[in-house]
Amino acid sequence: MPGGRVELRGFTMLDLVAAAYGVDDNDSIAGGPAWLSSDRFDIIAKAPAGASDEKLQAMLKALLEERFALAAHKEKRDMPMFVLTAKSGTRLQVAKGETAKIDTFDGGDPTLNNRYQFTACTMEELAGFLPSHARNFVNHPVVDETHLKGKFDFQLAWMGINIYRKAKSNPDGPPAVGVLEALDKLGLRLEPGTRPAPVIVVDSVNEVPTPNAANVTAKIPKFPDEFEVAEVRPAHPISPPPARPVPATGLIREENGRIQILSATLNGLLTLAFQVQARMLVGGPKWMDEDRFDVIAKTSALDLPDDVLGGMLKKVLVENFHLATHTEDQSVPVYTLLAGKAPKLKPSGGTGRSECKIVQAEHRSYVCTNTTMQQFAEQLPGVAGAYVYRPMLDLTGIRGAFDFQLWWTPKGQLSSPAAAAEAATTPVEELTLSEALDKQLGLKLEQQKRPVPVLVIDRVERLPSEKK
Repeated sequence: MPGGRVELRGFTMLDLVAAAYGVDDNDSIAGGPAWLSSDRFDIIAKAPAGASDEKLQAMLKALLEERFALAAHKEKRDMPMFVLTAKSGTRLQVAKGETAKIDTFDGGDPTLNNRYQFTACTMEELAGFLPSHARNFVNHPVVDETHLKGKFDFQLAWMGINIYRKAKSNPDGPPAVGVLEALDKLGLRLEPGTRPAPVIVVDSVNEVPTPNAANVTAKIPKFPDEFEVAEVRPAHPISPPPARPVPATGLIREENGRIQILSATLNGLLTLAFQVQARMLVGGPKWMDEDRFDVIAKTSALDLPDDVLGGMLKKVLVENFHLATHTEDQSVPVYTLLAGKAPKLKPSGGTGRSECKIVQAEHRSYVCTNTTMQQFAEQLPGVAGAYVYRPMLDLTGIRGAFDFQLWWTPKGQLSSPAAAAEAATTPVEELTLSEALDKQLGLKLEQQKRPVPVLVIDRVERLPSEKK
């Protein structure tokens, strides 16, 4: 950040340890207390100008050791892996050129909606590609044990997970082709296993850091609190015209400190300025959702956090629209998590990390370990936003921590009633989030009115129309 300011916001200790030791995969960190992946911290500091990534990493490690008494060491352990091997007679063509490239391609079976053309690629490069591009099927790192040297040209095509699941359940339909089947067609085999891998073992760490030094905040470079120059005007036509309707928040373009928010409604601009959802805005005239505006601004400070930019935008809106607001608690519809008649929750042994994460396997599943219902309710909107939105409240009354697994059908992948009727002879279980919570965990998801903070519009003046 400007002036050597360094910020890490909302990081778990697991994230911080990974950053301090230069580890890309948090699964490569072992040990530590249960809160390692649940408690979150903000670190705001000043670094020497021009400090390299390696220097910043070393400084972070020293900070964790000093403030949290972190003790950790490196060792090798057997870790979950996918092992890539070659069968006899692979169908890989020796590369015609030397320049490695991976592109998507069109054509072929439309059900194989993941299609990649590999040019001059090694098996090691393929192993690195799979976890990031086929994570519905490959949820661990891949180790190359094909013993195939050199570079190859080949194509790889497989079904998305929802199409794959439906194909697996329908013996009369097209064959199911996931990434494992696609690799098999090339004479390659991908199987789960374990292999020794370097890990960082957390021996001990304090949950509460030592107190901040007196007046330390004054020594850290501050962000600007306003734009150097800013203009608000009725929206001009966007060129070239966008292919889709412009959202309420407009089209945002940033380059070299020039910030453009094009064709935004005032309510959309308020969500950016105050960092709130639109439904948490109360009051104000109808035109706030109808009139469109452009905001053109300039700042010499680059890479500013969203909340800092929001504060700068707020000053522009107050000045141009003579805006006055206040915050108060009002009853609005929120999602609530409730206990059903017979919750199906397995108490945790208390030794695992307190965390929830999507496990990309044959089914898209959400796996939680050592997790309370309050933690679950806080995290669920982040992975099921099409079904629920913040705030979401835990009203189960259930105490303790649990290990459980939940899977549901993403909202965009639910079959239409007509498609479901056509597939009645080969039914595929599809569950909404509410149905999944009820059936699998014995929990209920309901909307209730609860008092939550909202932003109330006290006064606003309409911007005069631009003269033609």
